[in-house]
Amino acid sequence: MVRFLPTLLEPLVAGIAAAVGVSHPAAAAMQNPATDPSCANVRVAISAELSHWSTRTPLTTGTAPRNAPVLGIGRAADLRLAPLSAVQPRIAPGKAPPAGSYAGLVMFQVPRTGTYRVALGQKAWVDVIRGRAGVASSAHAMGPRCTGVAKLVDFPLRPGRYVMQLTGAPVQTLPATIVRVK
Repeated sequence: MVRFLPTLLEPLVAGIAAAVGVSHPAAAAMQNPATDPSCANVRVAISAELSHWSTRTPLTTGTAPRNAPVLGIGRAADLRLAPLSAVQPRIAPGKAPPAGSYAGLVMFQVPRTGTYRVALGQKAWVDVIRGRAGVASSAHAMGPRCTGVAKLVDFPLRPGRYVMQLTGAPVQTLPATIVRVK
């Protein structure tokens, strides 16, 4: 009986989480304001660091580090990815991407030490790379409900140039931004 309790409570917890605006795994598929009818009457409170999310510009990602464009910190973009087979990753992705998915690379410059957050509009694997080594993430979360932000990943970074490598995206256009949070 006890082992079934979490399964029985899952819909209740998801409903409460949605009602108070807290992200919950059961509500993950229902976050896009363009496709989720329950978002029609929701007033979204997006955090200050993501206030630029709705003013994205198109940016075609690189297929290798040498042709990766620059994504400025605090700028949001609709990244146009390439088929996975066309991309030369800088490092092996931390998670094996599914066949038929999309990938791409962008460069970014970190001006000062801090925690930087990558926000994505779809689920995809994100690696942040300095030189030839990946940087370990420090936190993961789902984006705020009804904002179009699906995934948040934090990285502790020092000043310098980095590559953001995206793999396993289910769609070719991926909204993204990188912001300093502390």
